[in-house]
Amino acid sequence: MNRLIASVIALLLCCSIVWAQSGRITITTARVGQNLLLTAEIPAAAVANSTSAANTRLQTLAIALRDVSQAFVLPEAAGCEQNAGDVIRHFGNAGSGSGISAGWEFICTDLDELKTVGISLFSLIPVESMDGLTFPDGQQVIFASNPVLKL
Repeated sequence: MNRLIASVIALLLCCSIVWAQSGRITITTARVGQNLLLTAEIPAAAVANSTSAANTRLQTLAIALRDVSQAFVLPEAAGCEQNAGDVIRHFGNAGSGSGISAGWEFICTDLDELKTVGISLFSLIPVESMDGLTFPDGQQVIFASNPVLKL
């Protein structure tokens, strides 16, 4: 099961990078058994207009995202406990831009109660909207005025 979960997390991270529009934050979720996999792709262009400002802001965000509750809220009824998490700070090079890739794994006692994920990431990054991808159901736009990703 751990190998499957690691494979799905790798897929989610790769898909988020490929599917994300330039400068757009992408949140991706997948349910595997009793596990919820959640990723966030945050490009530098989404957090600041200049490179130096973006680097400072990304460093602050990378630290804040170590505590997943700073970015997401899961329904208590689902009984989800964080099992693993990682925040990777990317520094731009010729092939890709700078940003953050973050991923978390939760083990939930009642996945049927998990119908939405609250997106509190808007309090850390003042953007109007983010892209949401849910596997296997599709994609949606998450707005700051209604910060909920429907699963």
